Amino acid sequence: MAKPIVVVGMHRSGTSLVSRLLDKLGILMGRDLQEDHESKFFIGLNKWIYANAGADWARPEALSELIDFEPAREKVVQYLITRLSSRASKKFSGRALKNGVFDISGPWGWKDPRTGPALPIWLSIWPEMRIVHVMRHGVDVAASLHTRSNRNWDADSDRFEKWLPIYRWRRSQLPIRRGQRAATLENALDFWAEQVSIENSIIGQREEVLRIRFEDILSQPEMKISEIAEFAGSSISPDMLEEMTSSLDPSRAFSHREDRELLEFAEQNAELLANFGY
Repeated sequence: MAKPIVVVGMHRSGTSLVSRLLDKLGILMGRDLQEDHESKFFIGLNKWIYANAGADWARPEALSELIDFEPAREKVVQYLITRLSSRASKKFSGRALKNGVFDISGPWGWKDPRTGPALPIWLSIWPEMRIVHVMRHGVDVAASLHTRSNRNWDADSDRFEKWLPIYRWRRSQLPIRRGQRAATLENALDFWAEQVSIENSIIGQREEVLRIRFEDILSQPEMKISEIAEFAGSSISPDMLEEMTSSLDPSRAFSHREDRELLEFAEQNAELLANFGY
């Protein structure tokens, strides 16, 4: 049984980029990928974990209550093993394997930012899994989350206005569905700090962990892609390395520096950012 390579990191931190690089290196990251290179099969499992903890993608802290309560955690692990070894796993692997993903012989893994806070559960199944932990500047993450939140809010607001006349008798249907954790830059940055803190506390001094910064991939692509390849146990030719590096956009690193308001926001939160190496 091959141990998986799991890409973790805060939402909007560059995990999709790393997952795509691993895919090009021959690592099976799923046959059921979304546009953000996340496996729908593993997204479903992580959402199930979060729901049982009363947590949400934007409020991962509640997972600790489930993780710390051993009887409940054991039941969750039991369910996950059942699903991972079932026919449902064909969605991920593209193959009908007798024992599901446990019969995958080649290099494989998945990427989902929800996985980081849920790692104690996944490590109960694969104690020796390899982990790629991706970091990105908190203000760049917060700005990206905030922009997406505003876009989602516009859609929610339109939906609310459309259905408001009938909500008097359709109370079970919620007009606002996405949450407002990133409705302000301050809240979005707090979310970034919360999740990264959780991930750091779980990963700690574990072996089989590659810690990599999004900015370093863009500024030192040949070196960092080679590190990823070595960690994954994959060979990479000079031509493939050149192809991968040419597809990167260096301007995405520290993009907040091009915006006066975001730069001021970063300066105002310099102490918090420094706690995470920025």
